[in-house]
Amino acid sequence: MTPSLRVRRATPADVLAIAETHIASWQTAYRGFFPDEVLDTLSVKERCELWAPRLAATTHTIWVTEAHGRVNGFLSACPSRDDDLRPPAVAEIAALYVHPAAWGTGCGHALSQTAFEHLRQTAAQTVTVWVLLANTRARHFYERIGFTPDDSRKEITLFNVTLPEVRYRQSLR
Repeated sequence: MTPSLRVRRATPADVLAIAETHIASWQTAYRGFFPDEVLDTLSVKERCELWAPRLAATTHTIWVTEAHGRVNGFLSACPSRDDDLRPPAVAEIAALYVHPAAWGTGCGHALSQTAFEHLRQTAAQTVTVWVLLANTRARHFYERIGFTPDDSRKEITLFNVTLPEVRYRQSLR
């Protein structure tokens, strides 16, 4: 982690920065997975409408990374949403996105370590995350921070595109 990098709990005032980071990350990381016209027309307003209720909800805990006063990454953790792994013993990283300009600076690692520490203080014993099977960059990141695939797979459909995902799991104990 760089000395100027700070992790803190997100507030409603962060919604615009979270939306902008989410879109910038999608536009870079998911190029080739989703049509360019979809990625190029992602709406900050729609992403704000997605994140504002999550920032207000008690089911999601959201952290952001800041460097030089600017939000450049965020992580959202929640109780597991999978039928086979139930809370409170299992938590889930629902979203982890870093602005492409900040890739490789330790933001993702700092966010995940903060989330793990928080989740260890709850009843969670395990944390999971779903990753697009073809997203090798994200899969390598999760493997570097201790996640292993647990052989669970599913398909998601977004923007009329169906893609396989693989679930990763890590013990918090």
